[in-house]
Amino acid sequence: GFVLFVTMCREAVDDYRRYRRDKEANSQKYKKLTRDGIVRIPSSDIQVGHLLILEKNQRVPADMVLLRTSDKDGGCFIRTDQLDGETDWKLRLAVQGTQMLAVNVDILDITAQVYAEKPQKAIHSFVGTFTRNDEGTVQEDSLSIENTLWANTVVASGTALGVVIYTGCETRSVM
Repeated sequence: GFVLFVTMCREAVDDYRRYRRDKEANSQKYKKLTRDGIVRIPSSDIQVGHLLILEKNQRVPADMVLLRTSDKDGGCFIRTDQLDGETDWKLRLAVQGTQMLAVNVDILDITAQVYAEKPQKAIHSFVGTFTRNDEGTVQEDSLSIENTLWANTVVASGTALGVVIYTGCETRSVM
């Protein structure tokens, strides 16, 4: 009986710690790019389609496609140790059609869509397309793992602008 009681107490403490950690993660603020400028929103309000600006050392709150970076070549390093246990940094590349825009807010003036495969567990693969169709021309870029920022990874260099493609239980880190 005593061992069962101790086990139940330990489980209760673990549940409480998990609850506090989740509450803290859900209240972290992120920069959302809108027509009215940059708005700070808690991670619990992030939805598919939101444009988020992530700074160096900031945790990625949802699965995203990388659209622009502060690096002129569109590169951005991420740390994935919370996702796959690997400690080396991984290079991610912004979509070419949006990296070449002069500034982040220019993204609000283009007509584009992202097609993403249905949510799945595979953290080392991704298939999608980025289609930009403005000014009478259609430009289509295929998307791969190189263009993604998975939830619970950390931006290790520069600033990144991305569009949210999966949130909550549909993210790779939760599946």
